[in-house]
Amino acid sequence: MKAVTLVPAFAVAALAGAIQARDGHCGGDNCARQVTGTRPGLTPISSRRADCSNFMKTTVVPDATHRTTTVTVTATHGEAAHVRRDGALEYRAATESPTVIPAYAPGCRELRNYSSACSCWGITAVTTTAPQPTKTETVTVTTDACEDL
Repeated sequence: MKAVTLVPAFAVAALAGAIQARDGHCGGDNCARQVTGTRPGLTPISSRRADCSNFMKTTVVPDATHRTTTVTVTATHGEAAHVRRDGALEYRAATESPTVIPAYAPGCRELRNYSSACSCWGITAVTTTAPQPTKTETVTVTTDACEDL
């Protein structure tokens, strides 16, 4: 009789090591329910998962490399060379981070709440680096065809 009582106790103890306690943030609040819930009427899970994946992405755009191109224009007698000047664009390093919580999750009052709800699906933050942009500067040099005469 004692052996019969001890076997279930050992089984429970063995299983206890295999079961991980939930930390309580998954499904325990309206934000998590709206993001990861399964009740009828919610936005489809595939859309919510895609939103979470996009939200958890951060893109870093590095500083631009600089390249200078020189163009020589020869004006004929009496003609002036037309030089086009564009305003210089300044490329700067930038980081694009998520800032919008989807409308179907009004319970997520802060970005960290939405991020936490997304992590319930195992979706984690990912940082990607965009290709390095190239800034090309064109320098135009004008010469007069009659100058050499």
